Amino acid sequence: MENNFKIENCLGFIANRFVKEFQRSFDAKLSRYGLTCAQFCVLVKLFEEDGLTQTKLAERLYIENPTLVRTLDRLESSDLIERRRDEGDRRTYHIYLLPKARELKGVIEKAGTEMNKKVIEGFDRHEIDDVRNRLIQLWRNLAKK
Repeated sequence: MENNFKIENCLGFIANRFVKEFQRSFDAKLSRYGLTCAQFCVLVKLFEEDGLTQTKLAERLYIENPTLVRTLDRLESSDLIERRRDEGDRRTYHIYLLPKARELKGVIEKAGTEMNKKVIEGFDRHEIDDVRNRLIQLWRNLAKK
């Protein structure tokens, strides 16, 4: 029996290429603000829930804590966020937006909206919902133990 597997048809390969191209394109768009795609995600989540613990923030973004630490280091050195120790547990840090980040909220949200429009160009509302639902189902399939 012949193996007909082609990497170009593998959904994982296609998804990986999509993510890399998305990040490359979005990083280029965000560079004018001195931000990366990863930093954008952290800031947007903090706009929604300022003061999250570092652990909760990593969970909400579905990333590993060490990956988040590097991103937080960069955001902190840019005076966009600050880490504050938890009064009750000195090992826990809460992450808060600084005024400089709050000033960027409008341009960050605009950049996110523009990037999303670029990605969904040529799709109608039904197709967008269908793609989103199918991607979520693929994610759930992989997450099953």
